[in-house]
Amino acid sequence: MSGTKVQVGVVIVTNTGESVGLVTRVFEHELTTTGDTAREFFDNLRKVHGTSNLASRALMLFGERKLLLAQGADWRMIHGELVPFELRTGVGHPRENLPPVFKLVRQYVEDQRFIAVSESPEDLDVLNAGIVLEPGEFIELRTLADDLTGFLDGDVRAGTAGAKLNNLDRVRFRAFIAEVGPEVTILLIKAGHRPFLLECHRERVEEAAALFLADALWTRGLPDTGAPVTARGFPFHIDLADNVARTMFKGGEFRTFIETRLMELGVEQGLTDLDPRRTRG
Repeated sequence: MSGTKVQVGVVIVTNTGESVGLVTRVFEHELTTTGDTAREFFDNLRKVHGTSNLASRALMLFGERKLLLAQGADWRMIHGELVPFELRTGVGHPRENLPPVFKLVRQYVEDQRFIAVSESPEDLDVLNAGIVLEPGEFIELRTLADDLTGFLDGDVRAGTAGAKLNNLDRVRFRAFIAEVGPEVTILLIKAGHRPFLLECHRERVEEAAALFLADALWTRGLPDTGAPVTARGFPFHIDLADNVARTMFKGGEFRTFIETRLMELGVEQGLTDLDPRRTRG
């Protein structure tokens, strides 16, 4: 029970009112080998401590995308980037972890009918570009190839270093970029007063933008042409899935589960591993 403990929940909702939920629990000690001695065990645990949160997020993001692809639907809407940072890194084991990611992304690109929506563009140039857009408008910024190449090689303008991959993994990653990168277009789009990033297949730009606007506006009962008074301007079904997840997978219930398990191991160990703030009063 030592180390970080994470609960991962995934929720998928449809416009027919159905939902799919999956929860799994990840314990940091499960991500490492035990070792022959106590010193080896704690040395191994220390090595994974820095990546355990990254691994947990990668598990959630991969699970979201894989489960969503398995659902029968005309279109699929993803919360976040199609290939988020956590999945690009390979989580310390790129040779084993990157091929499943590449395969999954290829399946999305082959299907074409996907929309990946990111909430927080941080690039100053992107935010400035969003100022000139009116509600209901979008512009094409770049391709996924540009995005992934910047991750792989680094971006001097943005002040980011290149990915820490060996030469063989770099060759494989570059081949993946050449294969699928040009097929995905990244848009900046506004349904209200705030711009969002949207990734879609290059041959489905108009359809993807229309579906984004419809779900962000019309589904909420707002004019589908866009309106400056729109409070959020973000897809309704993504917000709905988030609200369902918060209801189904409450952090307090997971904390109670952990504390109960700890006390079952013995009062001394339980009180040692509990957050000291939980024993106040």
